[in-house]
Amino acid sequence: MLSLPFLIYLFAVLALTVTMLVISHLLNPKIPPRNNPLPFESGIVPTGTTDLRWTVNYYLVAILFVIFDMEAVFLYIWAAVVLEAGWPAFFGTSMFVLILLVALVYEWRMDVLEWGHKLTPKQQNNNSSSLETDNLETNRLEQGNALEADYTG
Repeated sequence: MLSLPFLIYLFAVLALTVTMLVISHLLNPKIPPRNNPLPFESGIVPTGTTDLRWTVNYYLVAILFVIFDMEAVFLYIWAAVVLEAGWPAFFGTSMFVLILLVALVYEWRMDVLEWGHKLTPKQQNNNSSSLETDNLETNRLEQGNALEADYTG
């Protein structure tokens, strides 16, 4: 059965959520749609494409940060109650840290943590298609800059 404090908390959460949504809707300025679909960036005519390619290393490091940040949170909480939790919690926490340590060693061995190292000739051959894509992107940007120069006079 649900307790009274839980029901009060649930009602408060729902009331706050609905209140924020209603106030957001009421305060939203009613602006008609623009005639010009281009974004205004300080008077600069947009050129080129916004399709930027981020390397997967960026995302892997971000995920690593989140994982080990959460590990620190869990270990801090465990450290606060270590005496009351006893040996079962110690062994559970040890397994948790061991699993994360194995994951870190795996990522280290897979060179996920390597930044800015030079490619070997074998890796350069594998990345030739991405280099061609980068060259096409550079050509598109140069054409966009030429168009902008023609536009600005």
